[in-house]
Parts: sequence; C-alpha cells; structure tokens
Amino acid sequence: MNRTCAECDGIFDPQSREKRRAGGLAIHCPDCSVDDTVRYLGISAGEGKQAAVQVLKFNSQQDRDAYKDYWRATSGLNTGKQCQMHFRAKEPAVKFQTKATFTGNVNHKGKA
Repeated sequence: MNRTCAECDGIFDPQSREKRRAGGLAIHCPDCSVDDTVRYLGISAGEGKQAAVQVLKFNSQQDRDAYKDYWRATSGLNTGKQCQMHFRAKEPAVKFQTKATFTGNVNHKGKA
C-alpha cells in the first residue's frame, strides 16, 4: 500500500525499512521526514521487593543521553552490585520533567 508524500508528491511505502528508520509523520516520505522529537525516558528503581518506574521528559536529545548514561552507570543496570563499588558518577546538570510515576503496592504483604 503506497502513499503520496504531502510535501513532494512522491510515492513511498510507509512500511518500508527506510521510512521506519527516518521516522516523522506518516504522510511524509523518508526524504521529507524530520524526526526531531525527544523521546521520553523510562527509568526504574528497585527498592526491596517493589519497584517504581518513572517517565521523564527532556528538552534535548543530548540531555536525555547524558542522564541515561548517568543512570545506567549508577543504578547497577546489568552489573549487579558492582556499580556501587569504586565508582561515583557526577550527576549531569540537565533539566527534566517527571511525566508519570508508577509505584508498587506499598502494602504488598497484606500488613496494615
């Protein structure tokens, strides 16, 4: 199922590998697509048996990447407990907004 591009009137396949890689609006061909949106970043924190997940919004892709690298280095993602040994990363000076927070049930054992 081919479409006509709204910008250049060219014919393109919206399911093609090039279009999926280019991103952008569905009505634009891969050559006219500009995907300059900064995607949200989801991070998790596991304290005890419950985990919390936060969704963060950043102003730029560079800020998002800097915070993601910091979080991966200090959270222990895929490293076990060795993240806390001999390494202290400096938190990057980036601004972000917390869009959503999902927490586990604080009363997960049925205690009052």
